[in-house]
Amino acid sequence: MNSDISSPELPFLLDPDFQSGPGFSDNSLSDPTELEPVYQTKPLSVAEQRRLRRKISNRESARRSRARKQHHLEGLRARLVRLQAEKQNLSNQLGTVLSRSELVRCQNFRLQAESVLLGRRLAEARRVLILRQLQQLVVSPCSGFGPGSGSLFGFEQALASLIS
Repeated sequence: MNSDISSPELPFLLDPDFQSGPGFSDNSLSDPTELEPVYQTKPLSVAEQRRLRRKISNRESARRSRARKQHHLEGLRARLVRLQAEKQNLSNQLGTVLSRSELVRCQNFRLQAESVLLGRRLAEARRVLILRQLQQLVVSPCSGFGPGSGSLFGFEQALASLIS
């Protein structure tokens, strides 16, 4: 028997998960005593060696694939946690913005109502001022364009300046 670990007679030594190749019973999970390898007395054929190497290679490839999949899954879980935290943060910010927006909207409504009221008061004050100035023009005898002065043009100019 060859003592080389990569010997085709001992392929199960290369892979600890190797259970279905030569040297292990198909029923290995049912009886622990059957886990002991059965040594072959003749060397494996080239085709058999190729098949065993392919099995080992496939198992390694599957193991690497599972590791990549696990790594990808961990990345997705980390991303999920990060996105959930970001969503919560954005939700909190949205609540703050909506509450501030409501306050600004209420202030805007109040200021618009106040603006309308002040506009009305200003228009009324202008009317009162114009009426007082007209009364002074009509009553004042030395204005130069009252009744009896004959100057209608001066009266129209004074009225136009008061209106604008």
